[in-house]
Amino acid sequence: MASALPPATGRELSNPPSDGISNLRFSNHSDHLLVSSWDKSVRLYDASANVLRGEFMHSGPVLDCCFHDDSSGFSAAADNTLSLVGHRLVVATAGRHVNIYDLRNMSQPEQRRESSLKYQTRCIRCYPNGTGYALSSVEGRVAMEFFDLSEASQTKKYAFKCHRKSEAGRDIVYPVNAIAFHPIYGTFATGGCDGYVNVWDGNNKKRLYQYSKYPTSVAALSFSRDGRLLAVASSYTFEEGPKPHEQDAIFVRSVNEIEVKPKPKVYPNPPA
Repeated sequence: MASALPPATGRELSNPPSDGISNLRFSNHSDHLLVSSWDKSVRLYDASANVLRGEFMHSGPVLDCCFHDDSSGFSAAADNTLSLVGHRLVVATAGRHVNIYDLRNMSQPEQRRESSLKYQTRCIRCYPNGTGYALSSVEGRVAMEFFDLSEASQTKKYAFKCHRKSEAGRDIVYPVNAIAFHPIYGTFATGGCDGYVNVWDGNNKKRLYQYSKYPTSVAALSFSRDGRLLAVASSYTFEEGPKPHEQDAIFVRSVNEIEVKPKPKVYPNPPA
């Protein structure tokens, strides 16, 4: 008898948080997955084995988490979103402000910027090569920014629309809650309140892939250290206020190279 195929959304982890999932992060050393939640918990899973390895309870909702080493990490309750690459720490704060710090001198920001997007920031993630960052907003857009302030570098920045649909002659726009870069190819995934995960080639400004729809809003995303797994938090983010919604869940899906590898540019043949 043929074995059953995995669900299109990926394998669902057992023992998920009981309230909204705020973030999830894969370890840089294994398939351990750290998850923070509004239920006041930080949970450590072995994503490959589908086992809950540990749980730590806070006194209030936990809004972010990251690994320190393979078995321990940090968690925090803070109304900011941040990302770290090399010696640069990028922090998006209220009022659409972005502060860029050099970890070797934290007395003041190296750069202070205003988001190029008009509406509230939802997520910020640094490029794996350390040259800049991607920033998403509640208005279905992502901006691609660069640290270098030279005119040559700043002309490369751009923004694009995503996580939208047309219905009855009008555009419906969804917040973009999550961004995750693939560690091998440098392409990136976005997750939105429409329940979809899209994979993008930022250099060629093209969408590479769209995964099957998840039960509710995609609240967080993380690729494993080798890029072969993608963790997806399917968790209602209350963008439409309190209402009945699907149970919070974490899905781990296998990633195929065709979904994340940039496609080579095709140039037209010269005229004969």
